[in-house]
Amino acid sequence: MTQTAKYTDISRAKINLTLHVGQVQDDGYHPLHSLVVFADIGDKLDAKMADEFSLEMTGPFAKDTPGGDENLILKAVKMVAEHNDVQAKLAYKLTKKLPVASGIGGGSADAAAALRLLAQAEHVSWSEHAESFLPFGADVPVCYLSCTCVMEGIGEQILPWPGLGQMHAVLVNPGVSVSTSEVFESFDTVGMSSEFTLPAGSLLDMAKAGRNDLQGVAMRLQPVIEEVLEDISRQKDCQLARMSGSGATCFGLFPSQEKAAMAARYICKTHPDWWCISTLLGDLP
Repeated sequence: MTQTAKYTDISRAKINLTLHVGQVQDDGYHPLHSLVVFADIGDKLDAKMADEFSLEMTGPFAKDTPGGDENLILKAVKMVAEHNDVQAKLAYKLTKKLPVASGIGGGSADAAAALRLLAQAEHVSWSEHAESFLPFGADVPVCYLSCTCVMEGIGEQILPWPGLGQMHAVLVNPGVSVSTSEVFESFDTVGMSSEFTLPAGSLLDMAKAGRNDLQGVAMRLQPVIEEVLEDISRQKDCQLARMSGSGATCFGLFPSQEKAAMAARYICKTHPDWWCISTLLGDLP
């Protein structure tokens, strides 16, 4: 290890194509079943060897992101380093491109990328033990693997599913934050839980067969989500529009990159205050 060693990673946006939620258990957690894919866009995380862990943030959403020890990046790497006798220390620089508290795993993906860089610097692999990162958040284990997966349990049961291919999509966030805990509390009051088994077929077939059980309650908390979904659905050749995670980011699936880009341009033009981008979901090229 040298003081000049540098590392970089992308915290790819996590998209729940489906999210089926069971009734709350005695331990307070909800059993989940989710088909998860990752986008080819995300936050950028750079790191270099240092004497102590630190974090610097830039980018369009840096001002909305907790800093210092309140940031999940530093919480995760410090705890993992302490409990695994990790000697490497990294100074991180996060370029925050994804909206915060938006249902696409931004903070979890950032922490996961930071842990991947720490593993790289320490010359170890934690991929086979990604479930051990569950204490940092239900999405951190799946974000650590950052590949198409089926996620069950409370996030600790992960089945990678390579070879399902890719889908063209738009991601749209109307600029509102949604509290995950508030969504689940509301779900326990008025939501409808469901059990789900993935059918055989393509990513699109499986996505269409499922749903997001949190979508209805999130729309009641933030009605603009319904407007977002309606706008996406109206775009030419949209195959499916749905909310990701606990919201408020929604996605639309399209048959080609051209169609997705066209939809993104139209939504950006009609709603310049919304965050909207076309992307590729699924296996990396």
